[in-house]
Amino acid sequence: MRTQAATRVVELSAAPPIDPLRILASMSHDLQTPLTRMKLRAEAMADSIERNKLIADLEEMQHLVRQGIVYARSRHGADVTLRRVDLDACLQSLVSDYCDIGKAVTLFGRIGMPWVTCQHSLRRTLMNLIDNALKYAGAAELSVRRLPGNSISIAVADRGPGIPPEELAAVMQPFYRVSSCIAGISGAGLGLSIAQELTASLGGTLSLANREGGGLLAMLTLAACPASRATPARR
Repeated sequence: MRTQAATRVVELSAAPPIDPLRILASMSHDLQTPLTRMKLRAEAMADSIERNKLIADLEEMQHLVRQGIVYARSRHGADVTLRRVDLDACLQSLVSDYCDIGKAVTLFGRIGMPWVTCQHSLRRTLMNLIDNALKYAGAAELSVRRLPGNSISIAVADRGPGIPPEELAAVMQPFYRVSSCIAGISGAGLGLSIAQELTASLGGTLSLANREGGGLLAMLTLAACPASRATPARR
């Protein structure tokens, strides 16, 4: 009996540790289907204030679930395929998508040359930063410029409440929400964490600073990648 018990202890000890990020990804994934069913059932209800509130709550839950999945994938190093892209066109397309749905997003500056990057990861990063600006300020200013040393910066600025200086580093941590968060604005506290992880996967850096006169400035800096690392475009 002792031998069997000892063997079982050894087997349990040898088991690989449970990865909390995998648990997060699994739970988030499994929640998508029941949440979709609940939303469809709510939409089939007679129109009322309570129905609309329920749908709004379910949409917020779906957003949180999607954020959990994106964060888990970003931490596990999702595949980054580098391609030579027209960065100016990509940024203009992103801004146009927001303007088409009535969001106040503007773009200043141009790169004027192709850039080697992962378009999907870069777009996802900028969307997180823009969504954050829209949530707290109602508008976002996107600007891009070339820097000395063959690198570029892409900034997302707003005129919202900003972040207390002592919390600028902490907000990059997952699930962290600033102490002065505006009442009525919900979220999981993952948007900036996801943006930072995706930026790192691109070999870049992401920094935050409060703007003079109020607001937040999120600065994404990317160094040029050798063209030899780019995956040839499909024909």
